[in-house]
Formats: sequence, structure tokens, C-alpha cells
Amino acid sequence: MLVQTIRELAHELGGPVFEPHVTLLGDLFGTEQEHTQRSRIATRQLQPFEIILSEPSYRTQYFQCLFMRVEQTPSLMSANALARRIFQNPDETFRPHLSLAYGSHPASRKKAVIHNLPPDVRTSFEVTTLSLIRADSRDPKEWHEIATYPFAG
Repeated sequence: MLVQTIRELAHELGGPVFEPHVTLLGDLFGTEQEHTQRSRIATRQLQPFEIILSEPSYRTQYFQCLFMRVEQTPSLMSANALARRIFQNPDETFRPHLSLAYGSHPASRKKAVIHNLPPDVRTSFEVTTLSLIRADSRDPKEWHEIATYPFAG
């Protein structure tokens, strides 16, 4: 359902298609080898947890054009704190969300899209893996999965 919604909105708004995801930590510093090692360390300490998509919203940022807010559950916030510590990125602000569309559109257009979203975008799902993604540009076509690591718990 989220895949279909993202594809339909990309077509409707003329934006890129991308896989549904919740970014736990962005803008990593270091080498790919260090990121791989740190991802393995993190997933040995992570337990599966639930992501709850609560309500649609929008911002002026291209990558947060339209999105679903993610409830800041203790498990999710703990996972982010662990990732910030392991990846040595303590100052990153964490606003958990699942993007539905990327782009630049007037607020009136975004509000109209939100009004017409299917009700099943308010959903939840269990997270059991961490994917390490290399973003070579702002274009999702140039984002590459380096590896996916299952949680040890």
C-alpha cells in the first residue's frame, strides 16, 4: 500500500519514485567500510520494534515534501540514540517520518494531496533489519543499498 501510494504521488506530482523507508540516521561520516562495521555493531544491539505512521504532514524541504509522521516510541528513539552513538553523530536532529513524495509544491497543493490520501497510509509495521544506503546524489535512482543487516534480537 505504501509502495503504491508513493508511485501514484510521484506520477501525480511529477516527482521521483523511491522505496518506502524511515531514515534512522543520515549524513554519515567516514568510509563505507566503517559504516558497514558500525551497522553490524548496531544490529547486534537492536531488537525488533514497531514503526507507527500517525498522520500525514508536509514541510518546505524537498525530501520532506509530503510524509507520514512516525510516532516517537521509546524503542525508535532508543534505536536512533544507539545509531548516533555508534556512528559518532551525536548532534543530528531526529524527526522520524516516512516520505510519500519528494518535490517542491505550494502548501495548497500539499494540503489537497493529504486530504485525498487513502486511510490505510496510517499503518504500522515491524522493523527487523537495518539497511545501509549510499546516496550518490539527491536522485533516488542513484541510491544504492550497500547491505541489509538483521537485528540480532
